[in-house]
Amino acid sequence: MKKLTLILILSVITLFAVAQQTARTLTWDETQRDYLEYVPTSYTGDVPAPVVFCLHGLGDDMNNFSNVGFNYVADLRGWIVITPQALMASIVGVGEIGTAWNSGAGIEDAPYLGDIILNEGVDDSGFLMAILDSLENHFNIDTDSVFFMGFSMGGFMSNRMGAEYSDRITAVASVSGTIGKFFTPNPTSNINTLHIHGTADETVAYEDAGFDTGMGIYPVGMGAEELVEYWRNFNNAEETPIVNIFPDTQDDGKTFERYVYPNGDDDTYTAFIKVVGGDHEWYYLPQNDMDYTTEIYKFFTNTMDFSVGRVNNLEKSNFSIYPNPAKDYVTVFSGSENSIVKIYNMLGNLKSIVKLDRNNVIDISGLSEGMYIMRFSDGAKTIDKKLVVRR
Repeated sequence: MKKLTLILILSVITLFAVAQQTARTLTWDETQRDYLEYVPTSYTGDVPAPVVFCLHGLGDDMNNFSNVGFNYVADLRGWIVITPQALMASIVGVGEIGTAWNSGAGIEDAPYLGDIILNEGVDDSGFLMAILDSLENHFNIDTDSVFFMGFSMGGFMSNRMGAEYSDRITAVASVSGTIGKFFTPNPTSNINTLHIHGTADETVAYEDAGFDTGMGIYPVGMGAEELVEYWRNFNNAEETPIVNIFPDTQDDGKTFERYVYPNGDDDTYTAFIKVVGGDHEWYYLPQNDMDYTTEIYKFFTNTMDFSVGRVNNLEKSNFSIYPNPAKDYVTVFSGSENSIVKIYNMLGNLKSIVKLDRNNVIDISGLSEGMYIMRFSDGAKTIDKKLVVRR
């Protein structure tokens, strides 16, 4: 699980972090533990504040991971952001290998070493909940808006926290980290979950969470789709997802697909973003077609856009549009009669509905320049196509 390298998009994030981020210590289990606490200047105590815990990956540290962008969200939305520090981990006969959470991720029966469970004796779960207890004692916290997110091993730890403390945590989002091989989840309450994973991840493999030890590849937890199915099934959410394909605007060799499984018990839902061609990295705008921090924020607040219908048979679409980009008119070739085309802007707002025959010309002169989603539906399938309006 290689260290996440973060590139700041907006220098303002760094400026805010320097001005308002505070290093804290907490003694837990006879060990001094560190974390960063970010409280926006807008916090007055009059309105309960949501809290998000951001957990770094193997070998990373809290200072680096605090630059992931949630401090900027805090300033815009009045959230409190906690970025804790994991302890150094060692393997007998190998030595120190970097900071690690006791997430349950581990290697079974490694050559000469047996089972490897990093920081197995460290009570990280208790440490993290002790921070939350402290926040509730010192701030006006919205206890219905407590979120955990993490990258790589931080993703494994976020899933562990969601399973162990589903009665206190509202939602978890994991990137490239699933549920560890040596952790048996036993959540007591339904909880919203999001997982993001690249199909070309060479550090925590998409299919089986395979990790390259240098002496072979060993699964350290659930595969990406296995994890999503675990949470979907636990939440009793719908089996058929709402599927959205992010517009492919950047030449980065990746496409982003989102699957949302709604209507779980207690109004919960499970979401999955599959990054086709994606590696063990944190993707962001404008280099990529989506920004992980933004999508995680939207997931936490249930404001993800485009979730307006089901998309099936994506590979067998006979729906096409021409020209594209277009100026005032676009011709739609649907291949079937009595079809409907809905046009949405990039915020998911419906702009137009058109009933089609076999071939139709649609007037788009009333649309502003920009990118839109054209959603074709004939009752049997629903297909999304990107439309660029340019004048």
